[in-house]
Amino acid sequence: MQIKTLSVGALDTNCYLVWDEERRGLVIDPGDEAPRLLRMIEALDLTIDAVLLTHAHFDHMQAAGALCEATDARLLVGAEDAAALADASRNLSGLFGDIQPISLSADRLLCEGDVVTVGSNCLTVWQTPGHTPGSLCLLGDGVVFSGDTLFAGSCGRVDFPGGDGVAMRQSLQRLASLPTDWRVYPGHGLSTQIGQERDTNPYMR
Repeated sequence: MQIKTLSVGALDTNCYLVWDEERRGLVIDPGDEAPRLLRMIEALDLTIDAVLLTHAHFDHMQAAGALCEATDARLLVGAEDAAALADASRNLSGLFGDIQPISLSADRLLCEGDVVTVGSNCLTVWQTPGHTPGSLCLLGDGVVFSGDTLFAGSCGRVDFPGGDGVAMRQSLQRLASLPTDWRVYPGHGLSTQIGQERDTNPYMR
């Protein structure tokens, strides 16, 4: 599994390009800067089969429509966040005057235990609500893409519409059960490891 991280948009969202040896791949959380992402996809000679959102907030999805249109990729999102794709108040795009309200529809809704297969790469879906009702983490090959559930030293906010502090604590406890050496690729900030977060992150204790 090859992974490239790009920080995009005003909130420095981590967008991930993930691909296999045949250069078939997917884009996780294309938060903004569609032209830049498309240039990178072309430079890497990737065929993009899917665009996957860890949750339906504007800073993780502003470029999703353009990428799906340009690459003919399918849009995937957690089932509990499906309605938020087309609701500017829930995806938060309606709360910022300089952001064009976003309205998208998914091609596939993801639930607990689903497997997303792109080329030879397989990612297993864990439902990890808290930041949003449909927040997902994606597990595969010793890595976890944690969206805005787990950050290095912190966790996602729970004071936005649909946030739930109790659910967030349960989701973090579940992530703490992963192997110590698993690499965490979060929605914002630096990558980390499960063991480091289990030892030092106050939200995982």
